[in-house]
Amino acid sequence: MKEENRKYEYVIGIDFGHGETSAAICPLQWDTPVEQLDPVKDLEMGGNKKVIPSAITIIDDSTAYIGDSAFNPEVLKKAEVHVCFKQAPKDINGEAEKIMVRFMSEVYKRIRANNAGILTDGNHLVYIATPSGWDSKTQQLYVKMAQKAGLPILNNGVTKESRAAFVRAQQDQVSGIGRNISKGAIVFDMGSSTLDFTYMNDALPNLIDHGYDCGASHVEKIIFADREVESDAVKLFERKYPKLLDFLLFEARKVKEQVYFDPTLKVKKTINFEDFIDDDELEDERFKIAFMPGELDKVLENKGYINTIAQAMIDYKQNHIPDQKIYGVFLTGGASRMDFIKGLVTKCWGVPEDKIYRDQDPSLTISQGVAEVARMDLRTEGMDEGLSDAINRLMNSDDIYNIFVNSFGAELADQIGTTVGNTINAFGTVSQDYSLNDLQASIEENIGKTISELSPQAPEYLQASIEEGLKDIQTKVEDIIKHYSKQGSTAVSVSYSVSLPQITDINLNSVMNDISERIASESSDWSGAITGAAIGGGIALLLGGPLFWLIGGAALLGKIFFGDSEEEKKAKAMAKDLSLEERAKVREQIFEKGQELQDKINESVENALMGDQEIKRNINSSVRKLLQTYQQNLKSARILID
Repeated sequence: MKEENRKYEYVIGIDFGHGETSAAICPLQWDTPVEQLDPVKDLEMGGNKKVIPSAITIIDDSTAYIGDSAFNPEVLKKAEVHVCFKQAPKDINGEAEKIMVRFMSEVYKRIRANNAGILTDGNHLVYIATPSGWDSKTQQLYVKMAQKAGLPILNNGVTKESRAAFVRAQQDQVSGIGRNISKGAIVFDMGSSTLDFTYMNDALPNLIDHGYDCGASHVEKIIFADREVESDAVKLFERKYPKLLDFLLFEARKVKEQVYFDPTLKVKKTINFEDFIDDDELEDERFKIAFMPGELDKVLENKGYINTIAQAMIDYKQNHIPDQKIYGVFLTGGASRMDFIKGLVTKCWGVPEDKIYRDQDPSLTISQGVAEVARMDLRTEGMDEGLSDAINRLMNSDDIYNIFVNSFGAELADQIGTTVGNTINAFGTVSQDYSLNDLQASIEENIGKTISELSPQAPEYLQASIEEGLKDIQTKVEDIIKHYSKQGSTAVSVSYSVSLPQITDINLNSVMNDISERIASESSDWSGAITGAAIGGGIALLLGGPLFWLIGGAALLGKIFFGDSEEEKKAKAMAKDLSLEERAKVREQIFEKGQELQDKINESVENALMGDQEIKRNINSSVRKLLQTYQQNLKSARILID
């Protein structure tokens, strides 16, 4: 985390939606483990409501009324109500942009007033969301508008709605959708102006966003148009008061919300025109809406709206995510409550209803997700500094291979040394007479057994070497990932416990041969008068030199085998059965040179392992795969950075 940000205690996520607005708050709790963080909390936006209409009325004295109060009849008599003013900004001084800036300012003032006990100047930050289709330039202009409105927002204090929704989805342990996101899942965002789809799975480099102009505001327009056809009074009202048309559309929206809040109930709404206008022609007229259970669905079907949504879904699947599997769908946006939505998802995308999820209150999904994203980003900011360079450097180095050679090689050399020592000790103490050839054969057999027993442990040493070499990187990766997924390895494929491929083709027999050959070829450095190379090959050479030297070398051989050639003398000396006294002397003399022998074994094992290119290739390949997995896990966990 960045130390300069520790002065902030809270972060607020605000979803300035086209149709409605909500906000949520998270304490940053800098020193609290991620597992113990307090959950996100929805903020009251006025009138015991956590969601307000994105509406504002500004009267002549510059006083502004937002949310439901913007539609107060007395306020409507004084000024025009502004709704549906959210758009991709182009000019910070544009008319729509000015309205949005004022609305942002009033929403923030309300949040501060409602939470004066915990929010003070300088102790919090605000993050906001934008539609997924906005590019970075548009996002930055939107941030400047928020800053102009007085919101304490950093330049990077913005995230896409789809990212917020995915984060919210994977934080939801009850629904289980987090376990489907890695395989393939869609956020179905039914907004007021547009219907937006976002798809992701771990195999894709980016989220796939696309929106369609069939948002839920079409529903209230259909409702209004139906009533307009049936009522001359409504037609007259529209002609005389076009600036107040949004008020009637707002009332139609409330009816729609009532219908889908409980589809089993009849809904009826009556508005008297005289309540908010002074007009003799309309004083006895009214705007009436009523729906029986299931009736609104039939209206929307007859008007083609439901089919429009279905066609958008089919187009998205066929033309934007062809051949991609859909294992789960996360519904967000207040309008996703419309009861025909789940059926369309099953029909158009083939997703069973038990794999279609929705927050308890989908109107709050984005603001909650924005707050969660903000806390995650702020707490992990700077944690990945230098991480990419460290991963890339390790991927192109032999560091972990060298750790393996040192750790496994030390154990191998130590056990070979112990085996040789035990074999020599037995040779010098048993009652039966044995020759030096017998000793060498026994050493060869016992070393082979030792290597066979140790070979299966090679992958464990590799795992330990990888863990040691990656411990700094792994700590950083795990700390970051823990912030972004409460479901661990089951969510968004963010498992940081990576199974290494079993390396079964480490040929330790060939390694042992290499050790033997090195010891033999270098035995003149430590054996004394007679080189081991003159005695034979393979493991038999391991002690040939020193044993020859210990029994008296050429001088002794000359006395015992007078008249024979040097080669014949050596062969007979190695084949001669030695008494217990002679074998004890051999044992004693070898043990006096024990450290020299162990040093040579250590060096030979290290050289043999370092020279085995097959082991090196296998280990480096495993490390690269693991580091690539870390990189993918980071990307998946952060969904990822916009």
